[in-house]
Parts: sequence; structure tokens; C-alpha cells
Amino acid sequence: MADLSPAGPGLSTAQYAGRRLSEALLPLELAPRKQLQLAPISRWNALRGIRVGLVAAALLLMLVGANLATPLYPVLQQRLGLSPLDTTVLFTVYVFALVPVLAAVGHWSDHLGRRALILPAVALAAAGDAVFATAGSFWQLAAGRAVQGVAVGLSTGAAGAALGDLLPDRPTLAAKLTLACSAGGVALGPLVGAALTSDAEPLLGPFMPHAVALLALCVPLALVHPRMPGSVRPPASPPRVTTPAHLRPQRLRLPRTGRREFLLAAAAGFLSYAVFGVYLALAPAFSSTLLHTRSPLAGAAVAALLLGSSAAAQLLVPPTSDRVVVAAGLAGLAAGLGLLTAAAATGTPALLFVGSVLAGVCQGVAFRSLFTTAVAALDPARRGSELSALWVIVYLGSSAPIIAVGALTRAYGLLPAVTAFALTAAGAALVLAATVLRRR
Repeated sequence: MADLSPAGPGLSTAQYAGRRLSEALLPLELAPRKQLQLAPISRWNALRGIRVGLVAAALLLMLVGANLATPLYPVLQQRLGLSPLDTTVLFTVYVFALVPVLAAVGHWSDHLGRRALILPAVALAAAGDAVFATAGSFWQLAAGRAVQGVAVGLSTGAAGAALGDLLPDRPTLAAKLTLACSAGGVALGPLVGAALTSDAEPLLGPFMPHAVALLALCVPLALVHPRMPGSVRPPASPPRVTTPAHLRPQRLRLPRTGRREFLLAAAAGFLSYAVFGVYLALAPAFSSTLLHTRSPLAGAAVAALLLGSSAAAQLLVPPTSDRVVVAAGLAGLAAGLGLLTAAAATGTPALLFVGSVLAGVCQGVAFRSLFTTAVAALDPARRGSELSALWVIVYLGSSAPIIAVGALTRAYGLLPAVTAFALTAAGAALVLAATVLRRR
């Protein structure tokens, strides 16, 4: 897998004796096994396609797990006496655990290797599932969400960078897989959670099978050779020393190249995840009010409409650098949110469904194009840290806006709060569309 563990002492020299080394990132991940001194377990020279699949599966499964509980919150509100504000707080606990970890250790994979973060993150996500499956109070739910946030924070930058390392000749595909696994996992989580839940044990049914799947994924991640096999070593690739100073938390910085592209992608991501977060936090209660049903699957389907449409658009629609197309996507996101407010005002479920699909597709087209352009401009040697900085900004969209909507819900009711948020987010999307249209 792409630089998934330190090279270890297999490249030792006199001047580096007793110090830990990690190889410089190789453009095609070529490193003969004889140059690496590996633990006996990590000797599976898997093909590149298998390595890409393992990284994508890790990212997808962890984000599925982080959203399994979305359709279950109405049931938990009744059983544990949770308020809508408590539900939004649980979502933000996840983000507040994720963001500091992503900011503090996002650059580690550039020094220690990708697997050094991905493998423990998958195991930690399984532990978070176990905490959530046995939760019987708000604080246990919050602890489970925090563990899930730490796991996703450890792996987000490393997984995106690993896909970029494994597909250096196909950067568009690497960006497509990163975003599709992220949005797809968030979309599938509510559906899987609703399908596996039961009235007797609403949390045990979804979370325990998911924990088993994560632990099963740890096996090939531990077995795979850290680098793809090859017989040709590119010249001028000396070992790089990793010292404790390299692993200290670093101040988040804008990339040296492509700053405008980075900021546009970060702004679009912040707005997108604010919309996603509100959908995930309040879609079950909103849909039950609008559709007059208490079925967990109905709330999960409404949330999955938006996120699934986004994931499908990111997979199927080619990215573009055409500013008009990107701006049209952001305007379409605003139009979809407008239909959501119309659905709340008129009580028309059809507008909710159409608006969700329209907003998801348009968001997917716009964010995918901006994200692909931004990633292509990043420095490969600092891809892990710079991607982590981008995701920190994006994930912050899932914190403060959700808390604000939760407070508005408590003060004025669910439908007015969702309407106010949708109008505000639509206005922000139109402003961002105008910014994209401006020439440099």
C-alpha cells in the first residue's frame, strides 16, 4: 500500500544508526523488497488495484460507521429523553474530536507512512462501535462519537494521500475515490443503520456487525507489503530521517502553490458539510414531521437522497475546470435548498425529495471539480499535511452551523429552524458561485 509503514532499519547507514527512517515518497511506489527490512507479517506484495481497494474500503467503512446512528436518534430521544439540541451536540462532539486530531497529526503520514495512521484508525473505529453499541446514556453516546471522530481524524488525510500516492498517473481518479468514499460512506451509514436496527436493541444490531467488518479489514492492512513491488529504484531518493521534531503538532498553513484553488475548495467543502451535517442531524425528525411517519428507514432515505446524489455525481460526472459549470453547480445547490424551504412551508414531500436530489447532484459536481483542482496543485511531499488542513476547514462546517440550528429548533421549532438554515446556506452558495466566476 502507498507508503503505509516506515521503511525501518533496512536502509540503515552509519550516519543514521539507531534512528528511525522513512523513505521519501516514490512517484510510482517502487521499492524492491530486498531494500526493506520488514516484520514477517507484512510481506504480501499486493497489486495496486488491491491496495487502492483497501484504502478506499477503510475510508468508506469508517464513514459508514460514523453515520450508522443517524436514523436511530428519534428512538434514542424517546428512550433516553434526548432533546433536538442533544442530538446536534452529539454530531458536533464527533467533529470536535476529529478536527484537533486531524490538525495535530495530519502530517504524520508524510513522515511515518500511510499505514502507520490508517491501520490504528480502523482498529480504533471498531472500538468506537463497541462503545456506541453498549451505550445507555447521553454521555456514553458522546464518548462513542468522540472515539469515532478520533479514528476518522487519524485516517482522513492519510487515506486521501495514500490514494494520491497509489495513483500518481491518475490524480482525477484519486480525488474521485476520496470524495466518493467520503460522501458514499455518509450516505450509506443511515441506510445501513436503519436496515440493521431492531426495536429491542436499536444500537447493537448496526454497530456490532460493523465492528466485525472493521476488524476483518485490519488483517489485510497488516499483511500487505508497505510498498508496491518493483525492480527499478528511481535515482536521488535518499532515506529521510524522521525525528520527534517532525511529529510535533504543526500550525496549519495554506499551501505554497494553488492557494486560490485551495480556498475555493475549502469554502465549498465547509458549506457542503454544513448542509450534510444538518441533514444528518435533523433529517429523521424533519422527515417524520413532513411525511407523518416514525419509520427510521424514512429518515435515513431522506438523508441518503442528498448524500447519495452527491456521491453518484462525484463518481459519474467528469470534473471540469470550467468556472461557469462550477458556478452553475453552486447555484443548483442553492436552488435545491430553496425547494427544501418550499417543502417545509407547504408541507409537500415531493419538493423535499426533488430538492434533496438537485442539491446533492449540484454540490457533487461543484465540490468535486474544485477539490480535484486544489489537490492537483498540492506539493506531493506535503500532500498529507496540506490535505489535512483542507479537511479541517471542511469538517468545521459540521460543527457551529449544526449547533446554531439545534438552538433555533429549541427556541422556534424544527421547521422554522431548518428553513432559516436553508435560506442562509443558499445565499452563501450564491456568493461562492459569484466568487468562482470572478477572474483571477
